[in-house]
Amino acid sequence: MAGEWDINDAHIPFIQELAYEKFNEWADGHVRHVYHPTDDHARKHISGWAMRNTNNHNVSILKKSCLGVLICTARCKLPNGGQINLRPAICDKARRKQQGRACPNRHCKAGRLEVLPCRGHCGYPVTHYWRHTEKAIFFQAKGSHDHPKPESKTSGETRKLIGATGSGAKGTAARSKKLSVLLLRDAALGNKVAG
Repeated sequence: MAGEWDINDAHIPFIQELAYEKFNEWADGHVRHVYHPTDDHARKHISGWAMRNTNNHNVSILKKSCLGVLICTARCKLPNGGQINLRPAICDKARRKQQGRACPNRHCKAGRLEVLPCRGHCGYPVTHYWRHTEKAIFFQAKGSHDHPKPESKTSGETRKLIGATGSGAKGTAARSKKLSVLLLRDAALGNKVAG
C-alpha cells in the first residue's frame, strides 16, 4: 500500500487508491496489511495463531496477543515424523486444565502437555492489531513467532468433539485412535503448507 502508516496513528491517512490484499491467516513478522472492509476473515479477526484479546487503551484498535502452542514434554514424534503442536485454549482456566494432561500421541508413554509461550516480540508475546475504517480494515503485527504453528482451529474443534463422545475404556481407545488420525492428518497438512 502506498504511504506510511502505523496502527496507532491518530488518523490513518485517507488514501485514494487502496491496494487491498489477500487475507493472510498466518501473518508473521513486523507486517502491515490492508483488507477490504467486507472481507469476512478480516472482519472476524481470524488468525491461524492462537490469539486472545488483550487490554488496549485505544477503543478504535483491537489488540490481540499470541498464546504460543501446547507441546509434549517428551518431545515425542508422531509416526509421520511430526510433533504435537496443539492449540492452547483462549480462556486462562481452560488453558491451565490443558497443561499436565497426558500427551495425545498414543505412542508416547511419559509425555505431558505444556505451553510453549510466545516470546517473539522483545521477550513478550507477538501482538496483532486491527483497526476498521469506512474504506478498509488495517492490520499490523509486531514481532515474529518463536514457536511452531499450532494445529488449525477446525481440527482443534473436531478433537474437542471427539473427546466429548464415548465413555469407558472402549470410548477412550476410540478417541485416542481418532485423535491420532487427526494429528497425523494435521501434521501432513502443515508439512504441505510449509514445503
